[in-house]
Amino acid sequence: MTLTKQLWIAITAIMTIAFGISFLISAWSAKSYLEDQLRLKNIDNANSLALSMSQIEKDPVLIELLLSAQFDMGHYKQIKLASPSGKVMVEQVSDVGADAVPDWFVRLIPLRTEPGIAQVQDGWRQYGMLTVISHNGFAYQALWQGNRRLLGWFLASALLCGVIGTLILRAITRPLGEVVKQAESIGARRFITIPEPRTREFRRVVRAMNALSGQVHSMLEEESARLEQLRRDAQYDALTGLLNREHFLKKVQVALEDENSAPSGALFILRLPELIKMNKSLGRETTDTLLKRVAGALQECCPDESCLIGRLNGADFSVLAPDVDAVEELAQRISARTLLSINGPNEEHAVLLGAAVYGHGDVISQVLSRADMALSRAEQEGGSAVEAGEPHVEWKPAANLVATWQVLIETALKLKQVQFATYPVLNGQGELIHYEAPARMQLIQSSLWIPAQEFMPWASRLGLTERIDEAVFEYALAWMETNDGPVCINVSAQSVCDPLLTARYYQALKRHPQMAQKLWIDIPEFVAYRHAREFRVFCDTLKSLGCKIGLEHVGNQICHVGELYDVGLDYLKIDSAIIRDIDQSLGNQTFLRGVCTIAHTMGMMTIAEGVLNQQEAACLKELGFKGMTGPGIRLDAPPA
Repeated sequence: MTLTKQLWIAITAIMTIAFGISFLISAWSAKSYLEDQLRLKNIDNANSLALSMSQIEKDPVLIELLLSAQFDMGHYKQIKLASPSGKVMVEQVSDVGADAVPDWFVRLIPLRTEPGIAQVQDGWRQYGMLTVISHNGFAYQALWQGNRRLLGWFLASALLCGVIGTLILRAITRPLGEVVKQAESIGARRFITIPEPRTREFRRVVRAMNALSGQVHSMLEEESARLEQLRRDAQYDALTGLLNREHFLKKVQVALEDENSAPSGALFILRLPELIKMNKSLGRETTDTLLKRVAGALQECCPDESCLIGRLNGADFSVLAPDVDAVEELAQRISARTLLSINGPNEEHAVLLGAAVYGHGDVISQVLSRADMALSRAEQEGGSAVEAGEPHVEWKPAANLVATWQVLIETALKLKQVQFATYPVLNGQGELIHYEAPARMQLIQSSLWIPAQEFMPWASRLGLTERIDEAVFEYALAWMETNDGPVCINVSAQSVCDPLLTARYYQALKRHPQMAQKLWIDIPEFVAYRHAREFRVFCDTLKSLGCKIGLEHVGNQICHVGELYDVGLDYLKIDSAIIRDIDQSLGNQTFLRGVCTIAHTMGMMTIAEGVLNQQEAACLKELGFKGMTGPGIRLDAPPA
C-alpha cells in the first residue's frame, strides 16, 4: 500500500474519530439545552394559557374551543385539562413525528422534557389543572440539521487535509523515489550514487547507500588496477610495452579466423640483425633504449587502432595491419622510420623488414612462413620485401569499386537479403543460454550468403551500417516468432549513437514484449568507453523492456570494466585471443579468474568466445566462466 493511501486512511480514521467525539459532545450539549428550553416553554405556555382560561366564563364548550384553537395554532404534543379530582375534561394529543429526521437519530438522542403544569381558577375556586407539553419535532430538526452541517464541515476538512497532506507528502517523499531507484540498482548490482535529500531520515539512508556504492566503486577500481597489472604481465613485453609473442600470435590467428575481422591485410616482421653486436658495443641500457625507440617508431607508423604491434623475440618485431591497401608503401615507411629511430650521426645499423599479404581464412603458419620468406629476401637484397601469397579464387567485388559495393549492399537491403547464422552459447552444464547471430548477406552476383567481414567494412565506409543493423533486428523479430531460443544480435557503434534508431528498436520491442525478453544485444567493447553517454542511454532504453545487453570481444579495455559499475550490463564476452590455449597459459588463467570475480561482483555473466576444445572449456568453467561459444561448443538440437 502506498504512503498516499495510508495517509488518506489515517486522515479518514482521525476525522471519523474527531467527528464522533464532536458529535457526541455537541449532540448531548444541544440535547440538554433543548430540553431546558422546551421545559421553560411548557411552563410559560401553561401559565399563560391557564391565566387566559381563568379570566373567561367557564363554559365547557368555550373552554374546549379555546384549548383547540391554542393547540392548532401552537406546536404542542399534548394539552390536557383535568378537574381537581383528576378527571380529564379536555385533551388534545398529536402523534405526528419529525418527518425530516431519521428514526435512528430520534432513538439515539431522546429528548425528554418536563410538562408545563398550571392551575385554572374560577374566581377563588380551582377549576382544573392544565398540562401542556410542546412538540419536540422542531427541536429534533434543528439538532439534525446542525449535525448534518457539522458532518459536512468535517468531510470538507478531511478532503482539504487529504489534498494538502498528499501534496506535502509528495514533496517530502519525492527524494524517496530516488532512494528506491538507488536501492533497486544496488539490488541489481548497479552501484550508483545520488544527491543527498534535505529530509534528515532520507539523508541518512542515502548517505549510507552512497557510502556502500563508493566502497564498491573503490574496490572495483583497486581490483581493476590489479587486473591491469596481471594483463600486462601476461600479454605485454616488459621492456617495450608491445604485445608479447604468445598474445600477438593469438591475435593474428583470431584476425585470420574471426568473421568480424577485416577480409585481408598484411603481416610485417621487422628484424634488428645487429642486436647482439649493439648490445656488446653500446651496453644493455643503451640497447634497451634503442629497442624502445623502435617500438615507438612502429606505433607512429601504425596509429590506426586496428593495427597490432608485438615483439616476437629479442630482435624481431611484428605488425599486423588489417585492411591495408598500399603494403609496399607502408613497408617502406616502417623501414625508414625505424632506421631513423636507431641510427644516430655516427651510427649505422641495418634493419630488415619482411611483409606477407594475407586473406581471411589463411592458416597462420602459412602467413608466418611467407613473412619469413620475405624477410629472407630482404636479408639477401637489403631493405624490405613483400610476399603476396596465393590470390583467392572465390568471387569478390573489386576492393576499389566503392560504387559497386554501394549498389550491391543497397540492393540486398531492398530485397531483404539480410539475415544471420546461429551459433550456440552454452553454460557449464551444456544448456543453451542464447544463439549468437552474426549477420549474413546475399549479393546479386552470388548465390552464397557472405559473412559480415566481407561487407561490413564497406557498409561502414558507405554509411550503411545502421540500415544493416535495422535489417538484422527485423529479421531477429521474425526469427523469434518461429523459434523458442533467445537470440543475440550485434549492434554497431553507429546504431548505438543514433537516438532515432534506438527509439525505433524501443517501439518495436514495446509492441512485442515477449520478444524483448528473448533478445540479447552485443555491443563492441570500445563503444562503452568512447561513447559513454550514448551507450548508457541505449542500455537504459532497451533494458527497461527486458533486453539483455553486454559487450563483445572484450579484451583491450577489460580492466576498465569497473567504470561501468552503474550501467547494469548483463554479460561480458571475452575475446577469443585471450581464451585461446587458456588451459596452457597460467598467466591468462590468473588474469581471467580475476575478471570473472569482478564481473560477478557487478552482476555480469562472463562468456568465453572462440573455445576450441573441451580442455579449454573445462579450464574456463573452473575459472568461473558461466557461458562459452566457439568451434568446440556444440548443441545437440540446433534451431531450424
